[in-house]
Amino acid sequence: MIQLTPLIRWQLPGSDGAEIDARLLPLLAAINGGANLGVAVAQVGLSYRHGWGLLHAQAALLGVPLVDMQRGKGVTLTAAGQQLLQRTAGAEQRLLRKAAAIEIAPLPRAAAKPLRLVIHASHDLALIALRERIAPASGLELNLEFKGSLEALASFAAGHADLAGFHIPLGSHPGALAPYLRWLKPRQHRLIGFIEREQGLMLPPGNPAHVRALRDLAVKQLRVINRQRGSGTRLLFDQLLHESGIDGQALRGYSTEEFTHLAVAATIAAGKADAGFGVKAAALQYGLEFKTLEHERYLLACRSEAAEQPAIRRLRQAIASPHMLQVLRSLPGYAGANSGSLLSFARAFSTSRGGVQKRT
Repeated sequence: MIQLTPLIRWQLPGSDGAEIDARLLPLLAAINGGANLGVAVAQVGLSYRHGWGLLHAQAALLGVPLVDMQRGKGVTLTAAGQQLLQRTAGAEQRLLRKAAAIEIAPLPRAAAKPLRLVIHASHDLALIALRERIAPASGLELNLEFKGSLEALASFAAGHADLAGFHIPLGSHPGALAPYLRWLKPRQHRLIGFIEREQGLMLPPGNPAHVRALRDLAVKQLRVINRQRGSGTRLLFDQLLHESGIDGQALRGYSTEEFTHLAVAATIAAGKADAGFGVKAAALQYGLEFKTLEHERYLLACRSEAAEQPAIRRLRQAIASPHMLQVLRSLPGYAGANSGSLLSFARAFSTSRGGVQKRT
């Protein structure tokens, strides 16, 4: 028999309060156990960059630092980090005393193992849902690691992943596709349609600075929280700034970076920035104002010889499934667009939009 025990998950107050990332507590526990940050993030299966980004994003969400890093002294937990760890341990002990463990029979030995795929991809909320909710029911195990779009494509080209996830703008932006095409070869790679989504300005509730366009960021000298260099969102933001005649380096906070859409939204929600650029669904999840500036297409790249192999065929079926469509309908600003279809390069990189009607 397999024994299951209950665990504690924390979330902010309210019916739609954001949840604390499940990876945070194991990471804090590893740091509290004396591990340096490099060892601690490895223990929870994260890269150093994403581990540090997780700590920073959760601190922004909670409004208090969780770790203290000092040169020559390594990283330690702050009083808030210690308290969160101790309160969780105490709550779990009390829960175990009151809630009986559940025993279930294991699957028969003949049960098929899930097909496994390694995906390096730009951060996306629908992709998270695909990994956590859709893929397991389809007999798939997705080892998903978030990177910037260009970093994901470079990693894929180097043979470190089965697929790369990246996104491209659908508007007319001369030269915008060149950085992506550097890593993709029509004879060697195939492209799978995933979703289309809205990108734009995230702003505090009620838009107190009355931002109407990108130029207001500079004119009103607003504090900006940016995405990391090499991410598709940062490339698009820089492109839009250039087309608007705005020097990004002159913006307050331009060099301050986060690694996910949710981290950008959390920073603004915490009052530490006045504006950021990201997807609509992340902004609305944190109760922010949102102004759409561009629509974009999210694609998955695979190797030509693997496109018809069982694992990728099953992935394409999962992406095209009614369950995935339900996920997209729950994400504001998202739409299905040739979801799960193998696309020619000309079709994938066209600027025309397509797909189901978006939920706004």
